[in-house]
Amino acid sequence: MKEGPRQLVRSGCFTVCATLAVSALFGGISNSTAGQYRNGPGGHIPLATGSHVQGTPAAKGPFFNITKFGAMSNGPALANQAAINKAIVTAARVGGTVVIPAGVFKTYTIHLASNVALHFESTHSVLRAAIPGTGAGEDGGFYDAPEPNPYVGLQDEGHSHWANSLIVGDSVKHIMISGPGLINGSYLGPDGKTVKVLTSSDVAEVTARTAAGKPGGANKAIALKNAADVVFRDFRIKYGGHFAILGTGVRNWTVDGILVDSNRDGIDIDASQDVTIRNSTFNTLNDDAVVLKGTFALGRYAPTRNVLIENCTVSGYDTGSVLDRTYSVQQSGPPDGPTGRIKLGTESTTGFDTVTVRHIRFDRSRGFALESVDGAALKNVIFTDVTMTHVTSAPIFIILGDRGRSPVTGNSADESLAPVDTVRLDDREWVLPNRPAYGTHPAVRYIPSYNRNQIVSGEGGSHFAVVNQAAPTQLNAASVRPRDPLYANAVGAPFATLENVAISNVKITDSDPRFPIIITGLVDHPVRNVSIQNVSVGFRGGLKMRDAVEQSADHNEALLPRIGWDPEARDGKGGWTDDPYNIPEAPREYPEPSMYGVLPAYGLYARHVQGLKMRNVRLSYGAEDERPPVVLDDVRDSSFIGFAAMAKSGTPDFVMVTNARKREAENEFVPDFPYRMTTVSNVFTPPDATKRAVTILRPAPGTPPDRLYGYPTVPSAVHPYAYATPDTSYRPR
Repeated sequence: MKEGPRQLVRSGCFTVCATLAVSALFGGISNSTAGQYRNGPGGHIPLATGSHVQGTPAAKGPFFNITKFGAMSNGPALANQAAINKAIVTAARVGGTVVIPAGVFKTYTIHLASNVALHFESTHSVLRAAIPGTGAGEDGGFYDAPEPNPYVGLQDEGHSHWANSLIVGDSVKHIMISGPGLINGSYLGPDGKTVKVLTSSDVAEVTARTAAGKPGGANKAIALKNAADVVFRDFRIKYGGHFAILGTGVRNWTVDGILVDSNRDGIDIDASQDVTIRNSTFNTLNDDAVVLKGTFALGRYAPTRNVLIENCTVSGYDTGSVLDRTYSVQQSGPPDGPTGRIKLGTESTTGFDTVTVRHIRFDRSRGFALESVDGAALKNVIFTDVTMTHVTSAPIFIILGDRGRSPVTGNSADESLAPVDTVRLDDREWVLPNRPAYGTHPAVRYIPSYNRNQIVSGEGGSHFAVVNQAAPTQLNAASVRPRDPLYANAVGAPFATLENVAISNVKITDSDPRFPIIITGLVDHPVRNVSIQNVSVGFRGGLKMRDAVEQSADHNEALLPRIGWDPEARDGKGGWTDDPYNIPEAPREYPEPSMYGVLPAYGLYARHVQGLKMRNVRLSYGAEDERPPVVLDDVRDSSFIGFAAMAKSGTPDFVMVTNARKREAENEFVPDFPYRMTTVSNVFTPPDATKRAVTILRPAPGTPPDRLYGYPTVPSAVHPYAYATPDTSYRPR
């Protein structure tokens, strides 16, 4: 039987107070002083002010029409490329605007120049990506080759190169792209189907750090590197490739009134600062709409800082259907559902500081994601005045992990991308040569390397690659302690941190029942100081606790069935028992809400968190859900005030987890490493809330047995486990 929300205690609202100094700049207004966001007693989060330009300037003369330099609508791509680049070079001599008139202009790589604007004259002005190659039916040329970058491998290939783009600006300043035209990375083939010219994937990375790639295709519509004083306004992008817009090391960047309807990421803001994105729409079914990154692609630690995102819409409709206003939903997108969200991370080597996201609509997309997994700080984030509907994943996902993607100096001068016999067994492309040109990046700490090579087959054809139960760790002969499994991988960064996040005034409806709000840190490395206020979340519901036990996905040990061995079962023969709250840590997994499978809470799952403040939060479901609203595991110094939640009769509002079988982060699978206990402490819950204490006495599924715990943790032919319900029957959707 379904109960109504249990309304507990109410509290007052947070306040935003901003002091803004204004001055004229390019005919607009600039912000110079950040305000403060009050984050509870004694805490303040700075309010991002973004770029120095508040109002966006118009294109100014002198004007240089590309047709005057030989460009032709529907003309040859190589001739158009030469004409457009010649117009830009000419305009750069005096400063001015290159005009793209009405027409469809096929072209290869265009090079922006300082003090030059690129302006689309009308809605019928189109730059179209030319087909690369020299075969029949192609346009006869290539995009620029990916340039050499000594820091390849420390980020995805697409983040390491900018030249292989339709439009590229390297070390430019005072530039603008404006006007109502279209940048089109696709065309309609003879059969009427869309052909994607700007590819949604990365090319193969070079094998030597000094090498350049080969000329060929492009995977970005616009790429900026080390740019300053940039304005993008009013234009549209269709099928922009892996990154419709990539900006790395950009300072003072304004994006206003654009529409991106693309096949992968909409806009990536990487290692940049003083950025404003406003009044814009980003539709990206297959990847993130607006994503902030902090890569090492520039060879320096440059955090993404002071970013303001406001008055925008992000979504995951079929590519092209927002541009043509049909809002089609024929395509399901990735296995986890449409993406189309705002995210900080995953690339987080250099960190994030002072980001404000406000007045945003999420539609048919995943929720808001904060991910710090590469050893840097993510802090001072405000997320306010937001609506979300048709949420395909966790509505709020905050995770502190330990992928540790950061540079570390190797023990040789080898410049190959993945040297052998070096300080890391895993992810060797993160090892830099021991040469002065690469700087010095000493090891800060060491972590084990695990043999994740044991395949476990589950019911319904599922397969899990888990740590080898007999030989879980590897030794590194090149390590400073070659016989110690704890020293197999040198890490060039400390554990990441994630703190000071304020979320307020958010209304969420039709949220995927598999994924609650998720806030997770690591043992001894909690997420700190998160406040969630005036938030309502309506989940679709309909799941059972059984779904949190019998996972319906496969990949790694985090998605194994949540079961534990009971030696007293079956008259002392032993057998499996449900253990739904015993969830593996998975610190090195790629961070997505689906990494944990179905969780045992429908509304909030918080683990390794300190200083969580929930105020005036309402959790509800459409169809009755058997899981409790809230599960807390190793949560300290936190409070729930003005909290309301639907709960099935007999189900507690809160489950408080004590775990007697935890190990320090990264050492989860090291044999005989001491276990410790984590618990919930100093958490205020409303007086009439119902609570249940749960104690976990077994290691997480997938932990190899050892002298400290000798029972199995993985189903096998010797110790089989059969789902109580057939696999195909309980898959939640």
